[in-house]
Amino acid sequence: MTWHAVIGIEVHVQLRTVTKMFCACAIPAEGDLPNSKTCPTCLGLPGALPVPNRAAIEKVLAVGAAISAAAPATTIWDRKNYFYPDLAKGYQISQLDFPLALSTAPSK
Repeated sequence: MTWHAVIGIEVHVQLRTVTKMFCACAIPAEGDLPNSKTCPTCLGLPGALPVPNRAAIEKVLAVGAAISAAAPATTIWDRKNYFYPDLAKGYQISQLDFPLALSTAPSK
């Protein structure tokens, strides 16, 4: 049996958008007080539904195209529930199965 190393990389970036990914709140600037730019959606309050930022999605797709990543015909946003002291709402919106851009290693 031959073993081959497979290494995955998860990349986190902050896109240069005017508003946050899932609401119309402005991006906090250096020196802003904590939680000074929030809304019911940011805080995860009941009834507040996230709406994806179109400009952010367009930028992600552009970066994906630049690195020859695949873009699925559909995507799924997952709600990951866990506790972190700086995550007051108790969940994070993420993509796992069908991200907006997916780069795969070339097959041999």
